[in-house]
Amino acid sequence: MDLRRLGYFVVLAEELHFRRAAERLHIAQPGLSQQIRVLERELEATLFERSTAGVALTDAGRILFEESVPLLHEIERIKNRVRAAAQGQTGLLRIVHTRSLADGLPYDLVRGFRLSHPGAEIAVEIAWTTRNVAMLRSAEADAAFVRLPLADATDLRVLPLGSTELVAALPSAHPLARRRTLRFADLRGTDVVSWPRDQAPGYFDYVQSTVWGEEPPTVSASEPDPEHLLAAVAAGVGVCVLDMQRARKLRPRGVVLRRFARPALSAEFGLAWNPGRVPPLLDAFLTHCRNARDTPPDHDT
Repeated sequence: MDLRRLGYFVVLAEELHFRRAAERLHIAQPGLSQQIRVLERELEATLFERSTAGVALTDAGRILFEESVPLLHEIERIKNRVRAAAQGQTGLLRIVHTRSLADGLPYDLVRGFRLSHPGAEIAVEIAWTTRNVAMLRSAEADAAFVRLPLADATDLRVLPLGSTELVAALPSAHPLARRRTLRFADLRGTDVVSWPRDQAPGYFDYVQSTVWGEEPPTVSASEPDPEHLLAAVAAGVGVCVLDMQRARKLRPRGVVLRRFARPALSAEFGLAWNPGRVPPLLDAFLTHCRNARDTPPDHDT
């Protein structure tokens, strides 16, 4: 049964008038009459009683009308769902954050995409850069926020999104805590609390080489995330260098934060994905992130 022809029938059944139905359908009246006759032949049933008084549904026509209306609505619903999926409006998108960068722009990007795609299911996890890369490769995640530069990731695509400032976290009783800003050289010879290099080798090497140069620091403790890094600093184990926004949010009592003298120390971040797997919803999220990156932030005047 032709669905377009069935739609013609429903309109005629609602109007019970060939001319008005043809006008609603934007077709010629003879063409509508022909389509109804074809439908009646297909069903081997008379659907309308035609008389000088007008048009009326037969018993067969009433049954077809009762069945056709919900059927056509369901078909339209299916078509809309398929179109939405093809346009990246629905489906499941799995995003993983990195522990050193769960706030700020990454959070705003995911939140904004959720609001603009209410029909999509957005599943969010948090790990670290190396784990995020592994999740992309194993298809456990569709997109991952990562610290840059990435090491050994030529099979992935990366969209640079920006950078964040890094600061030094010090025990409040540390001699350097009396200074307003620090130089990189101030931290040399000081015990350091750090995250494991294998969590983000490129990011780790960048911070180490920028702050300590060719002489690596003495690492007194290794902690897995900003919360534990700051707790170790508060306990007097050493100092650490980490993202300023995360440090301000998580800073416990007994820890002070000091910025580096200009030029400030910053580290880049971006969004990574596997170019071999780009479903429509991920493509829509990538477009969303590109647009956000290319749009300058609003400033109060």
